[in-house]
Amino acid sequence: MSDRLLLHIRPIVAMALATIALNASEAASQLIADAEPMEACEVLRLGDGIDVPEWLAFVRAPDLMLDATGRVYVRGGQDAAIAVLDADGSFVRTIGGQGEGPGEFVAIGAMGFVGDTLWLQNWPMLHTSFFDSTGAHLKTEADHGRPSAGPGMWRTSLPLAGGRGFYIPAAGNHGESRVLLPMTVGSRTDEPRDTLASRFDVTNMSIAGVGVFNYSATVTPPIYRIHPGGNGVAIADWAPDRPEVVTVRHFDGDGRLTRESAIGAELRPIPPQVKRDFIEEGMKKAEGPYESARQRGEPVPGSLRAAVEEGLLLPDYYAPVQSMLLTRRGGLWLRETTTTDVHDGQWVALGPDGEAVFRVSVPEGVDFRAIDGDRVWATSTNELDVPFILLYELARPGACGSQDP
Repeated sequence: MSDRLLLHIRPIVAMALATIALNASEAASQLIADAEPMEACEVLRLGDGIDVPEWLAFVRAPDLMLDATGRVYVRGGQDAAIAVLDADGSFVRTIGGQGEGPGEFVAIGAMGFVGDTLWLQNWPMLHTSFFDSTGAHLKTEADHGRPSAGPGMWRTSLPLAGGRGFYIPAAGNHGESRVLLPMTVGSRTDEPRDTLASRFDVTNMSIAGVGVFNYSATVTPPIYRIHPGGNGVAIADWAPDRPEVVTVRHFDGDGRLTRESAIGAELRPIPPQVKRDFIEEGMKKAEGPYESARQRGEPVPGSLRAAVEEGLLLPDYYAPVQSMLLTRRGGLWLRETTTTDVHDGQWVALGPDGEAVFRVSVPEGVDFRAIDGDRVWATSTNELDVPFILLYELARPGACGSQDP
């Protein structure tokens, strides 16, 4: 999408939902934004084959990230190295490697940029290594914060520009109850930090005396993204009990609010039968551990169904937003939540001023991962459930035609 098109945008509709009449093309859309439709045309596939190079052999969908030149940084699974690709998908180099020396990792748990400097974070300890544009190791910063009790509840400690950082503390020792944790920014060397928002430490299904299960009914707010150059944080939030508005706030590295935008959302109730299905699936996941704990004489809830209902954080409405992406040009993309009757993904792109520019559909099973102008890098899986990488280009509706990529 050209910068010229970004300037010709229509305002977001902000009015009572009862007064809004959706036309047929808008009926499947949850975010209420007056935005022209665009089409994503597939132009490249990487790794969708039998004999692929090692850096394209994934056990799960890889994370993708772009630098200022359009190069693609690929992190797969629990690998100790990432692959760097040119903007056309050609392999350039790997960065990192298995080990405990400078610039080496047990596994890479997170990645990002501070200006033009790449950072990669070791997992499970959050030591962060920095690399220049050639892949040369510059330094490694040790993070001595106390880890939490389990890998799924580790603290968040991510570098920002100017010696700042974004932090969410470890859950600590709170038994098996959920707690709200502050999402903060501040100096990487001083303790005082500014709180931007709060989030639950556990959003998967949690049952006291039984455990935490990798299962959730819908996205629990807030969600966040680090700005691509490390200059701040964007946080999208909504009220789970009445998710009629998604509010996106952008903060700089000093915790100052730099801009805020809101976009209306259609309330989508979770149907009673779907709620029952969520609960039944949760009971299937928990019944084995629940029965084992009960037979050992450990205190467990009297009703597994009631415990699942509470542990699922099951609201009355679907979350309006499933995920979001930030662009280096200051834009923001929001993916609407897919439901049982709508499987294709709908993304709404907002310009730097927070107003809607366009919306684009993505086929079921495709996840947009990184954006560079009118080019979108994505991941999917083939019929053998093997992950691979895709590149799309945005065009006017009907421009893709019937030609194979």
